[in-house]
Amino acid sequence: MSALHSLAQRCKRFSPLLAAPAALLLTQGDAKALLTYYISENAGNVEVQAVGSLLLPNSSSISECALVPGGLIDSSLAVICTGTDRTMNLYLHQGPTSFNGTVSISPADSVSGIPTALSGTLGFPVFAIDPGYTPGTPITSTATFNSTTLGALGFTTTGLLGTWTLQPADGSDPYTANDTIQVVIGAPPPAAVPGPLPLLGAGAAFGWARRLRKRTQLL
Repeated sequence: MSALHSLAQRCKRFSPLLAAPAALLLTQGDAKALLTYYISENAGNVEVQAVGSLLLPNSSSISECALVPGGLIDSSLAVICTGTDRTMNLYLHQGPTSFNGTVSISPADSVSGIPTALSGTLGFPVFAIDPGYTPGTPITSTATFNSTTLGALGFTTTGLLGTWTLQPADGSDPYTANDTIQVVIGAPPPAAVPGPLPLLGAGAAFGWARRLRKRTQLL
């Protein structure tokens, strides 16, 4: 009986440790929405790729975004535009009014995906996106500038250039998701592990925890 009692005590100590990883895995689903503009060299060209998703607060207005002449980068105004030119919804944001380098190039040689635009300038601090975009769904949008390099365009550093947070258009909006937009000099990372796998791991951990608790109660 003393050996069984010792085992029961060890199970009680391990049970919270097994449950903790499961809780951490489940809370990962609560991460805030993020859209990242990756600017990198690819096959002798410079490519801007907008990757991620946003939940979006209420729109400040709907307007023709003159910042999108088929793709644009302007570091002095923190402006990046991707995708095809069209009317877009505008959203207010807080963040840097410029980013590193002396880049000013437009239009792109080719674009694809839904239109997006980031403008950090004090006179027009907005993010814009296709009105047809469904919040929470993947955003894929590009602008490619042929036969050039990051250095030739005027970028002088790599890594994160800045972070912008979308804001409600008025104080009455209870929006709290805090969508974040980033600009990064570098290629997008490899595709992430599919979402269901961590949840399966969490379920397994909780299952082990429950079984251990039942065993200690029987002992």
